[in-house]
Amino acid sequence: MNSSVGIATRWLSAWLLIVAAHASALDSDREQPIQIEADEAVRDEMVGETRYEGNVVLTQGSLRITADRIAIRHDAKGADAILATGQPARLVQQPAPEQAPVEASAQRIEYRRSEDLVRLIDDAKIKQNGSILSGDSIDYIVSKRTVKAAGNGSSGGDRRVEVVIPPENLRTEPSND
Repeated sequence: MNSSVGIATRWLSAWLLIVAAHASALDSDREQPIQIEADEAVRDEMVGETRYEGNVVLTQGSLRITADRIAIRHDAKGADAILATGQPARLVQQPAPEQAPVEASAQRIEYRRSEDLVRLIDDAKIKQNGSILSGDSIDYIVSKRTVKAAGNGSSGGDRRVEVVIPPENLRTEPSND
């Protein structure tokens, strides 16, 4: 029993290292241009928002988001919030050259620059190397490198957070580098 707890603790530590590496990819990708393709684009100056609809694909470096709709809110400093919705919306990013891509999906993916927050809402899922974290919502605070997943049990639902760890991922020790 203690062995299982130790393995799970090491795996969760490795998972946090993966997410921390994801933040590094975000930093390098931020230096790349953003390219957006969609069936339609509408800029609303009064609201400070640009909406892209229909088969939307946003790429920036190794980051790729596909969605039915992406809305980008602007403030005086630039894009402050990005909201991607879909059935589901998907995000893929290469955390580091030697690591497998991180794949995330949810009905709604939000990025809020002012809060340094990436939020996956409604059927949220993150996958990498066969490991899966899923729940009703997953929050990642980039500057703190923290992940919080929640089920919908508090709202009367029966969905809980689920972590799937393939046996081969349990056999490897996370590096402390």
